[in-house]
Amino acid sequence: MPDVSHQPPPRADGKLAVTVTSLELAPANWTRRGLAPEIEVDIVREQEPTAARYLDLYDRVGRAWLWYERRLLGEEQLAALINRPGHELHTARHGRALVGYFELYEAEIVFFGLTPEYIGRRIGPWLLDLAIERGFARGSSRLVLNTNTVDHPRALDTYRKAGFRVVGREQKELQDPRVLWPDIYRWPPK
Repeated sequence: MPDVSHQPPPRADGKLAVTVTSLELAPANWTRRGLAPEIEVDIVREQEPTAARYLDLYDRVGRAWLWYERRLLGEEQLAALINRPGHELHTARHGRALVGYFELYEAEIVFFGLTPEYIGRRIGPWLLDLAIERGFARGSSRLVLNTNTVDHPRALDTYRKAGFRVVGREQKELQDPRVLWPDIYRWPPK
């Protein structure tokens, strides 16, 4: 389990205060940072993923960072969202093991991340470069993404080193998934 000590403990009211940082990248500002990983990692575009398959990826990458919004959608609604025109899902695997994934929709990197086993192995910047490259190859004149204060502590720095610039910050009170699903989002994590 990655270090999540930067996350606040659950509150009695079930809310989670976060700061959401919005970022954008123009092609001229992109700094490729990723070196090829020391292990062989294959990238595959997932064609027509099922809701169940998607939620497995989402959970394996995002649970530690309290990703939960896609869990709120029904199966049909989620399947329609992830299979709509302009949406792409790319998985990274080392053999059969999931390394991570990135998800694109129009000019947005919607989700990006690694499974805990592959964090800290210099794969993140390389995978981010691939996501950016694909985003621009799709014809976007700029890419956007957001991160928040319960994401990996180095996420914002990683994005900024790639050339993303901060275009906004917003304070939000979200539902805390540790309160919504205590059996899934255990606190403290083990």
